[in-house]
Amino acid sequence: MSSAMAALLALAAFHLSLVSTALPPSPEQMVIVGRAIDILDAKGFRSEALVLRHAATFRETDNWLNAVAHKENAFAATNFPFGIVTVYRDFYSRATDDTERAAILLHEAQHIMGKDERAAYEFVWLHRAELGWTQLAYGTSPTYVTIEQQTRDYAPELFNCPSNLWSDCTETLRAGK
Repeated sequence: MSSAMAALLALAAFHLSLVSTALPPSPEQMVIVGRAIDILDAKGFRSEALVLRHAATFRETDNWLNAVAHKENAFAATNFPFGIVTVYRDFYSRATDDTERAAILLHEAQHIMGKDERAAYEFVWLHRAELGWTQLAYGTSPTYVTIEQQTRDYAPELFNCPSNLWSDCTETLRAGK
């Protein structure tokens, strides 16, 4: 057996171990995931919707690899390069609607496409208005507040404009100083 074949078999076994050690979402949960993906598609994020529909394997519980990592305030997690997206309970319960869920999946799609945390947070934050997920509409929702803080942690350069509301360089509202 060639070393390339051995490597391919090892990757397949690793992928299978990740998929088989986590439970799939219920049909009802997959309907919710599907609605969020539909929003991404309708709002012009066709590549991300395509990746989520055809390259992602959704899971409801952590696989053995995710179980060893601490996840504070996590709505979802992606195992790159395998495209395994674990969608946690907060995705369904803390997100206020399908638009917020679309923002979460937009982040995970970035990981499937090879982007790191900083790039994924930055992409979502820069494109949130295209989703309709704005400060004005969602600024007090638990999901928006959590993701804004995480974006500040991972991409602080987006928040150094003192003349904008909350110093957010991407925000069109001006601070009342």
